[in-house]
Amino acid sequence: MLDIKNIPVDKINQNRKINATFVRMKNQMDVKMASYLRYLGTKNAVNRASDYHYLCLAVTDSTAPVNGIDYIHPSVKPVVDYATAVIAKGLMPNGEVNFDFVADGEDDEIAARQATDMVSKVVNQMNDPHFILERWIMDAAMHKNGMMMIKPVREQIVRYIETQGTNEQLRAFEQQAMEAGLTAFRQSKRRINIDSNKVMNEIRGEASLQKAQFGIDTIDNFINGLTDTEDAIDISSMFEGAQAGLASAEQDVFRDVIERNTVYSAKYKLTGYNINIKFHPIAQHYWICDPTVAEMKDQPFCGYYDPMTIQEATELYPGIDLEEFEKFAEYNMNGAYQAGSVLNNLAIHARDSVPVMGIPVSSAASADPDSRQVSIVTVWNKYDIDGDGEMELIELIYSGSYIISAREVEFIPVANMCPKPLPGNFYGMSIAESVIPMQEYNTSAARAEIQLGLLTATPRIGVKPDRLDFEMLQDGEAAIFILDSKFDPAKDVYQLPPPSGNLQFLEVAMNRIQQDTMAMIGMTTPQDTFNPEVMAPGNSGIKLQLALTPNQIIQDNTVRNSAEGLKEALWLIWRTLIQYGDDYGVKKLAQNFHPDKKPEFLDFLAWDDMNFCDRKQVHLELALGMNSEENALARLQIIQKCQQELYTTTQAMVTQGTLTKEIYEKIKKPFADTLYVLGVKDCDIYLPSNDEVLQMIEQGKAAMKAKEPTPVEKKDLSTAQLNQIKGQQIMAEMSGQDAESQLDYMSLAQGKPKVYS
Repeated sequence: MLDIKNIPVDKINQNRKINATFVRMKNQMDVKMASYLRYLGTKNAVNRASDYHYLCLAVTDSTAPVNGIDYIHPSVKPVVDYATAVIAKGLMPNGEVNFDFVADGEDDEIAARQATDMVSKVVNQMNDPHFILERWIMDAAMHKNGMMMIKPVREQIVRYIETQGTNEQLRAFEQQAMEAGLTAFRQSKRRINIDSNKVMNEIRGEASLQKAQFGIDTIDNFINGLTDTEDAIDISSMFEGAQAGLASAEQDVFRDVIERNTVYSAKYKLTGYNINIKFHPIAQHYWICDPTVAEMKDQPFCGYYDPMTIQEATELYPGIDLEEFEKFAEYNMNGAYQAGSVLNNLAIHARDSVPVMGIPVSSAASADPDSRQVSIVTVWNKYDIDGDGEMELIELIYSGSYIISAREVEFIPVANMCPKPLPGNFYGMSIAESVIPMQEYNTSAARAEIQLGLLTATPRIGVKPDRLDFEMLQDGEAAIFILDSKFDPAKDVYQLPPPSGNLQFLEVAMNRIQQDTMAMIGMTTPQDTFNPEVMAPGNSGIKLQLALTPNQIIQDNTVRNSAEGLKEALWLIWRTLIQYGDDYGVKKLAQNFHPDKKPEFLDFLAWDDMNFCDRKQVHLELALGMNSEENALARLQIIQKCQQELYTTTQAMVTQGTLTKEIYEKIKKPFADTLYVLGVKDCDIYLPSNDEVLQMIEQGKAAMKAKEPTPVEKKDLSTAQLNQIKGQQIMAEMSGQDAESQLDYMSLAQGKPKVYS
């Protein structure tokens, strides 16, 4: 296992094979670093242009002042601000990040729920999601990509506790502290009490001690002779000079009895770690990676450099050997804003940011040695460090040839947000750079309009040239003092006509550019509101209401692209919690969301058992389409319409007695699907459930039975009953089953046949 800390490369013991391999890797990384920086020079130049256009500062010839007019039309700033607001609202419905880790089967539901709740608390309560996401999104909108590092912050806990109990109880206390993620150091232990009666009662119950001839007085005298600081009890001394001594085994039993009933006062020092996970943004101009590898997880080499003073470096990494660090660190020659480097010449690609006027920048030649600027580089590199044929992920933090830390890690703790990705590329296209040409065109048109307006509003007076002495004008004299003696103001001074210009053409051009700008960010014209297929005849009103405008479709796609970076950050938080699952802070956090309130992080336990559950599947709730706040009223109206239509259909079938559970499920499904599109996961919240419908059916049957028939229904019923009786009588006569036929049969049997007259 690679583990190198706070040592110059030259002093690393290369007799170990893994150390020698590491030194070769470090040399290769220096070459790779310089190569990648040159690749990223163009990217940083584009990002720098985006910054200046956002701030409306002159950065190109097209935005340089012309004829004293330095106005720059603000196209980039409102577009970036608008995109930032749209994406932030889409990622945070109701101001929070709402998500769920998808469970890997029914057995994983409890663990997935606990992991979701823990990560949610880290994001929404232990951090400020709006503050973090707004700046992350804005960085991505302006600089192609936004890089966010998930950084654990471990704070050491130190508590001093004094408690009382028997040895068994104290051991239980120490075990409880260990299970909670704390280490208990016992600083003192003092005997405070022994219950003689309990000791005597237990002795009487011990078979091996029942024949011993000593009583309560003997035990009391022995206890009184013990010192308060004694930990071990000397039983043999108790029976010195006594007639009846105890064997060695009996003394052990007696000692155990006394210890079980001895109460101690103990002082403990409890140490552990509390944890919080912070979002650390990485400036895009400091980020280094392979631009041809699209996915972060596939990056063979990536990282960032961070300019800071030597004092800041020693505070951030307390284990630094200051003397060695000052000797081997990599100093910045151009200060914090240029972030230059002696070895790699980082200044050739670094963004100068926006320096604050009047504030000097520290340099390597500072009078205070601790204020000198150094470049701290953090990289992740895939390399076969142990020679087993498999690539390991190495995290290396260094400055120059001084190694701060080198170790094997499991993942790269950096999430990448890219609102406008480009296929096959790590870097996308920033929203700012897509609008830069529009801003320059608008600036040119606006300056022409301003210049024409100024000329129009300023009266111009002409003077005949033959009446002026130009030599005196050249000498600095004012024209009013060099008028010719023959000068006639009525004839020789005249009003020049105002300049003519096509202002209407300029307005049309600026409107066209504005439309192109809005189309770039997903805001089209009202004519493009509906898709012709949606407006086709026969489509339902609900389908028309659910139709999204092209504006919404483009914006939703941008939000979804940005959501991938947020999902990656949520997964990194979960992995970080697992990494520090033994910490007190993590166990306390897990206890809050454990079904039985146990300090157990279920995912951490599964990880220890190598029952891995890679929670890459994250369901992130987004405010898109009908789920956005702007469409909230329309969403509720659609839900009400679904309720009304389903109720009308269901009630009619209940009245007719034709509704069954199977039929209702088929009728309900399209309404449930509509609500799912609206973001309703459980449709039974708004629509009748199957059990409720079955109850409606039974109530309908009962109502039909209890219904009082009308007079017409009674008449129809009487007629039907009479006809039924007559039909039965005719059938009985035909079969000889009527009453009269039965009497004739009985008379004949008795020898008294009936005589008909």
